[in-house]
Amino acid sequence: MKVSVIVPVLNGERFLPAALESVLVQPRQLPGLELELIVVDNGSDDGTVGLVEQAFGDRVQLVQEPCRGIAHARNAGLALATAPLIAFLDADDLWRPGKLALQCRWLAAHPEQALVFCHGDEFSDPPGAFPCRPAQPLLIASALLARRAAFEAAGPFPPVASGEFIAWIGWTKTLALASGLVPELLVRRRVHASNTTRAAGALRDYAAAMHWLIQRRRSHGPSPATP
Repeated sequence: MKVSVIVPVLNGERFLPAALESVLVQPRQLPGLELELIVVDNGSDDGTVGLVEQAFGDRVQLVQEPCRGIAHARNAGLALATAPLIAFLDADDLWRPGKLALQCRWLAAHPEQALVFCHGDEFSDPPGAFPCRPAQPLLIASALLARRAAFEAAGPFPPVASGEFIAWIGWTKTLALASGLVPELLVRRRVHASNTTRAAGALRDYAAAMHWLIQRRRSHGPSPATP
């Protein structure tokens, strides 16, 4: 079984090593799991690129892109991914051991489903500096494992600065792509001063993402009737 894991990063030198290590331990829980780990640098001007080259070498495929936003970085990784299953991990988040094993087994047991999420929690960096949500189902990129067919049906992420993932998931719902949820806590989301949701203009960017989704839905026509 092969999974392409796409990690977009912008100036993530401090966070990225822990994120990548949390991916590289995943095959221990699922014998035969093959990883294709793709790091897409989104125009970093810190030591991110050198760190990846020196510390991870040929264990990752490093791609350097202009700073055009996380959606472009995710899409650049998708264009290179070759596996039948695709996952994402934001450079400041972490996977718990067994994340891919449980989700791969879930999709194998539910062939009708194109996507599967999991539970996760948040932690403050530095500790105590930011409010965090307790463990719950997470509708974020780091919690997703998807079949390649989902992207073949729904296409790439919309070219917006924030909210691209929520908009894309909304589009998969319009297309009636079925999704599941692994109940275990498998992702840790880091809450820190540089989270994308804290950036200036984030609300405007989310509005652009929702506009993209609305336009897609209008062009698609009525949603399938619910039995």
